[in-house]
Amino acid sequence: MSRLWNQTQHVRLSTLRRVALPILILFLVFNLIACATSFDKRGRYHKVRTGESIWRIAKAYRVSLQELAEFNNIFSPNDVKVGMRLYIPKREKRAAFKKLPFDGVSKGGRRRGKRPRRYRYASSKKIQTYRGKFIWPVNGRLSSRFGIRNGRRHDGIDITAKRGTPIKAASSGKIVFSGKMRGYGNLVLIRHKGDFFTAYAHNHRNKVRKGKMVKRGQVIASVGRTGRASGNHLHFEIRRGQTARNPLFFLPERAERKRSKAYARGN
Repeated sequence: MSRLWNQTQHVRLSTLRRVALPILILFLVFNLIACATSFDKRGRYHKVRTGESIWRIAKAYRVSLQELAEFNNIFSPNDVKVGMRLYIPKREKRAAFKKLPFDGVSKGGRRRGKRPRRYRYASSKKIQTYRGKFIWPVNGRLSSRFGIRNGRRHDGIDITAKRGTPIKAASSGKIVFSGKMRGYGNLVLIRHKGDFFTAYAHNHRNKVRKGKMVKRGQVIASVGRTGRASGNHLHFEIRRGQTARNPLFFLPERAERKRSKAYARGN
């Protein structure tokens, strides 16, 4: 009887350890993560500490590795250093991205006659880049990157150039919008294969009409400062469906790549 009692107690203790230990570990991890979470004028961020990786941080905040990397202009896990601030994308039921006038998409954001598509980032543990899928639409200085700017999402990049500088199509596709939109000013929107879209905003003048097919590198507009713009520049976005992606992960690498590391650190 005594032997049976001891075996029963041993089983109970083993079960308790299997259940309680993982819970305790999770509790400690999330408490440690919470201690490293802060806020500044740009938003909520995590300050990287010794032994932490971008994979661990993404998992702790329940965001995808790719989303966290694009949001912070992190092209390689080696770019993450102790003391760096990684800004955390908001997890919302509804997309935080500003709606653009996509052809074939209703006001509610759904495709007419079709179920809405959902795009998920690759489940691999590798940060994905797609260099050369699109070309740089204008020659100029990269003045603002994708991510958080002045406490708000910035769904594209800004390229400073002189007024009238030609803007080229980043890839072949169909013009689905060419006109004015609040905030964006003169806007051109192109649909590409794979349900990708590129947006070109604040243009001085649009040079294409809706419905026209354009080739990669073809001039579609000129640089200006229409809409909500403080100076002459191109605001350029790449989206898949309604989801904004970081253009620097799709464009050929330039000298700005080196400066993006300092930007991600908050310097």
